[in-house]
Amino acid sequence: MTISRIILLSISLILSARPALAAPHSAGQLVVEVVDAKSDQPIAARMHLKNRRGRPVRLPLAGLHPYADHFYLDGKITLPLGVGQYTFDLDAGPEYRTQNGHFEIVRHADDAKRIEMHSFADLAREGWYGGDLDVSRRADDLPLAMRSESLAYVPNRGNQGENALAAGLLLVGLSKPLDADDKTSLEILREAKRRGAHAVARTPFAWDLPVWLASGELDAIELIHHHALRDAVVDNENDGRPRDKTFFPGHHGNGRWSEAIYHHVLNCGLRIPPAAGSGTGTNDSPLGTNRVYVDCGDEFTPQRWWEGLDAGKVFVTNGPLLRPKVEGRPPGYVFHWDEAEPLALEIGLNLATRVPVEYLEIVKNGAVDEEVRLDQFAASGGKLPPLEFDHSGWFLVRAVTNNVKNYQFAASGPYYVERAGWPRVSRASVKFFLNWIDAAEARIRRLTHVTEPLRERTLAEQASAREFFEDLMASANAD
Repeated sequence: MTISRIILLSISLILSARPALAAPHSAGQLVVEVVDAKSDQPIAARMHLKNRRGRPVRLPLAGLHPYADHFYLDGKITLPLGVGQYTFDLDAGPEYRTQNGHFEIVRHADDAKRIEMHSFADLAREGWYGGDLDVSRRADDLPLAMRSESLAYVPNRGNQGENALAAGLLLVGLSKPLDADDKTSLEILREAKRRGAHAVARTPFAWDLPVWLASGELDAIELIHHHALRDAVVDNENDGRPRDKTFFPGHHGNGRWSEAIYHHVLNCGLRIPPAAGSGTGTNDSPLGTNRVYVDCGDEFTPQRWWEGLDAGKVFVTNGPLLRPKVEGRPPGYVFHWDEAEPLALEIGLNLATRVPVEYLEIVKNGAVDEEVRLDQFAASGGKLPPLEFDHSGWFLVRAVTNNVKNYQFAASGPYYVERAGWPRVSRASVKFFLNWIDAAEARIRRLTHVTEPLRERTLAEQASAREFFEDLMASANAD
């Protein structure tokens, strides 16, 4: 059990004036070479380059396709720049320290800089492989971007890729486009599943989430999604059920609302794993801003990745790297227990982060059971307090940063405790979704842009979902 707290490094480059043939439309140039500090080998990286006014610099280089405020380089790049001062951030995925600094270009400058990137974790060596499930980018750009971001799996919507978006669902693995015209979201979901696709809720607050849950066809829910940007948040739920900002205020509100909904899903006894996606290409986030890591063991293949995700052997993150083991088991494990005495569990945790983590939490049945400050965790030798259960339930481990611009955290997939063969089903959480269905039905009746046959089929699906949750309420065994 280890912890690595990474202090961001700053390097300063001051370039001298040397006569040289400058690149077209530039006053000087800087050759940047990026290498891994341990191997001394070139590595791919993402650069955010800004001028003295803090505005992103776009470079007129053949083959370079900048996205919003960043671009990728494959070990080495020549930057043709005008006279002036510049700042930069350089990233090679969340397992490397961020390098940031500044430099100045004077007329006819011609210089080179070698930048060493220092890694503090190797998740692939541990069997964890990262993926971003919400991507819409040029297919030709993805290999370099994936290497720069240390991602193993990226289904892409760009260029008619294998990832489709329909009715708030990410549909991964479709061999050909699916006709979504005049279909309900559940009809789309079922057709995609018949074709062998994986179906993921793009946000937890999608209006039809209760219908998808009741169908039993949903594979995962994006706990961290396209509303969570690199350093900001899309602070609304215009694509789903809006939150009450009294209870979920500020820049953390959208993320906390998403998390609360997902916890209600688990409290209904529904074992659906969390996932994550950045929405890159439809927003300004870099690839992998939000990601899900899957425990694939000693070999990665897309099939093994999905098998691990389906089993819940995951953690999601837009910052820290969090790998728990409970009694030697990965997330998703079900602890079966029939004894009279409470079940006591020891939680082991590996935590590595390049962003400041404020505290760790053990979340039990949707509520914080233990909060541990990072200095306490380090002083204990990387141990979390033991956890006890005297009834069925679930729990997960969460690491929260001190980022005030958005809700930045990592959460393990849930572990489950099942006593006497019965999962925990909470009346309050079932009621939460019954109220949701009430609101969804009222909304459907107000819609003016749908045909009457489509409206009737949609309302019938809501009625079927209501019956599912009413049956759950009848079997509820917790408040």
